Amino acid sequence: MKAKGYLTEIRSQVRAGHNGEVPKELELTIRNYATALELRDVYREKVIKEPMVMQPGLTNGIPSWKQNPLCNLLYQQEAICQQYAKMLGLTAAKAAVKTEPVDKVADNDPMLEYYKKKL
Repeated sequence: MKAKGYLTEIRSQVRAGHNGEVPKELELTIRNYATALELRDVYREKVIKEPMVMQPGLTNGIPSWKQNPLCNLLYQQEAICQQYAKMLGLTAAKAAVKTEPVDKVADNDPMLEYYKKKL
């Protein structure tokens, strides 16, 4: 079951952002995120195996190749996973915005540095 592996990975990422602790109020979101990732993997595996499927034509009955209908479910599942990642603060955008002070006197704010260079 891949969800257990995902649980471990997600919890370690959450711990890194919360001083080594996983807040209790995030446990349900973490479990849901792990389950969503597992389902995404199922869809992805099926789409990779069969990206195109033969479907009969609606008007003339002549079969043609169409995109696997699971592709749309895969895209939706990816969006759901992205939402969970945002809820937990695990997105790349969040990491890029987060700044840590270099020293106690000055903060290394990238936007402030950018504006200083432009002025």
